[in-house]
Amino acid sequence: MDVTSLQSADTEETDHPVQVGTPLLSEGVESAFDGVSVDAAEVTFRPGERTKFHAHAGVQILYVTEGTGTIGNREEEREVSEGDLVVFEPGEEHWHGASEDADSAFSHVYFLAEPEDGELAIQEAP
Repeated sequence: MDVTSLQSADTEETDHPVQVGTPLLSEGVESAFDGVSVDAAEVTFRPGERTKFHAHAGVQILYVTEGTGTIGNREEEREVSEGDLVVFEPGEEHWHGASEDADSAFSHVYFLAEPEDGELAIQEAP
């Protein structure tokens, strides 16, 4: 058993490869089992920040913890807010972030389960 308190985990600002704008703030944990890597982190987007279109080799789940944000895939965009749960299927091109006119930050915890050798595929905007 492995327990990590996100309140005590290191918070860092990084240049994440899917981020548009300033770096992501994240706190996370990681483990691996049976050839599957499982990552989790809380990510905060300041107003106007969002990811580029991207796709993961595995499933990605977002749980919105604060604020209102926007998620999208190639077919639609949706507004999400605290308490919403979002599931992106493996290979689904998508993005997520805070709108330009947001009054506050948008945060979510993501869970990503994918093959250990899975790669992030970053696409250009449509």
